[in-house]
Amino acid sequence: MLSYFTSPLITLSVIGFLTVTLTPITRAADKQQTSLIDQPNDTGGSRDSLLKTGNKQTPREAVKRGKRSLPKPNKHPSKNAKRILNINFGMHPRDVPPGGVVGGPHDVWTLIDVGETTKKNLPMADGTSTKVCLRLSENDGEWGIPGAFDIYHAYLYHNARDVDLTLTLHNLPTGRYNVFVFAHGAAPEQNAAIEISTGDEVYKGKATINDGSMSFLSRKHKAGVQYVRYTIDVNKRKPVTIISYRDGSDLSMFNAIQLMRTDTSTRKRGN
Repeated sequence: MLSYFTSPLITLSVIGFLTVTLTPITRAADKQQTSLIDQPNDTGGSRDSLLKTGNKQTPREAVKRGKRSLPKPNKHPSKNAKRILNINFGMHPRDVPPGGVVGGPHDVWTLIDVGETTKKNLPMADGTSTKVCLRLSENDGEWGIPGAFDIYHAYLYHNARDVDLTLTLHNLPTGRYNVFVFAHGAAPEQNAAIEISTGDEVYKGKATINDGSMSFLSRKHKAGVQYVRYTIDVNKRKPVTIISYRDGSDLSMFNAIQLMRTDTSTRKRGN
């Protein structure tokens, strides 16, 4: 049975006259509560961001409303839905259809809940079943981003301060893919450096934003801010591994991942 708790309200003053009230929430699996509030940040403070409560539902209701049902095949998927694989971590969007960099609002997403480490036969965005198998490293925490939008509003992480999350995809069809990895937490310094490997190829050097600003909260998703983009070559016989490395803070995270096959060949074109 899932358990919930909330901590005291936190009020922030922005530019001296705008006041925003945030309510930290965390959800635990297997009756074990987990919270970032108990973890000091890099400057000795506490992590105090969570789901924004500007709508009329309570934070607890927001979590329940956003989590339960998995998306079903839709009659009107996007034009390229049969070539897109969508993965959402933590919670489904609460108030809007899931959406990312590619695809459309009616596309199918696979939800990876807190504590889950395996999913088989992931569907494509048009609902078509595949043999793709997902494996995620151990994770025990879920958090929300105040004011964030659609598939970027929540993420999974590990409470241990020395763990980087690793996701592996098996049986991904051979071809060239654009990969979009959303990986940012609820504070400016909570970003991640993303590395992808498949076979002997390693793609690295890109990270989400960590410039001290609040630009990571923008509802306009941008490469290098909320997500990073790589173009990779995939051989079906070799797994694809995506690692979210701790960068600005002491935790790593996944919000969402999209993979779109652009070619059935694997011609080298850089990343």
